[in-house]
Amino acid sequence: MKERSAKLQKKDPVLLLSTRRPLTVIVPIAVFLLLLLTIILVTRNHSIDHDVFNAIRPLVSDGTTSVMHFFSFLGNHIFLAPLSLLLIIYFLIRKKKWMAIETATVMISSVLLMSLLKRLVQRQRPDFPMVEGITNFSFPSGHSFMSMVFYGLMIWYAAAYIENRWVRLTTILILSFIIAAIGFSRIYLRVHYASDVVAGFCFAYIWLLACIWFVDKREASFTVINKN
Repeated sequence: MKERSAKLQKKDPVLLLSTRRPLTVIVPIAVFLLLLLTIILVTRNHSIDHDVFNAIRPLVSDGTTSVMHFFSFLGNHIFLAPLSLLLIIYFLIRKKKWMAIETATVMISSVLLMSLLKRLVQRQRPDFPMVEGITNFSFPSGHSFMSMVFYGLMIWYAAAYIENRWVRLTTILILSFIIAAIGFSRIYLRVHYASDVVAGFCFAYIWLLACIWFVDKREASFTVINKN
């Protein structure tokens, strides 16, 4: 492992979070957006959601719809589940046990939390969806939630372990674009309201940082115990 990666791994988890300050300072914004979305749900004011649908309507075409289906697939559990498993296996083969534990913890706990939130809120799907066969609840968007935690975790690793500045920046921008495109695709396909997608992103972002902090804290404690 290169020097920069080794130094990051030796740091306390709280200090490790501070080295990626651009990722952590967004938390207050995410909390604020969640509070705003809660008000929208409680008051049942869906005017903003419908305004977003109306703004997207002129963009609808066969070609655009095909592209949106592609990005939507990148956030589907059919794609993310085996990809996560392969990533965990890769980390284990490379003897990066704690990265494997971190990935498994983030993905499994996120599925459970996202499912719980859907059952608690029980928001119905928008009318006239462009995807058939979806029967579960709408809030928060599962695709947005899971894409944020998976690709967000990849951004986290890229920020820590890719040495070349331009490769690191390019990787982060591509992954960020994928996350945003997945969220937009769910609104475009009318399977989620815009507030579902934003909530999915916000919940997932906060949960991702919490999971990373928890696992990194366990790793630091385990390392100290082994040294004693």
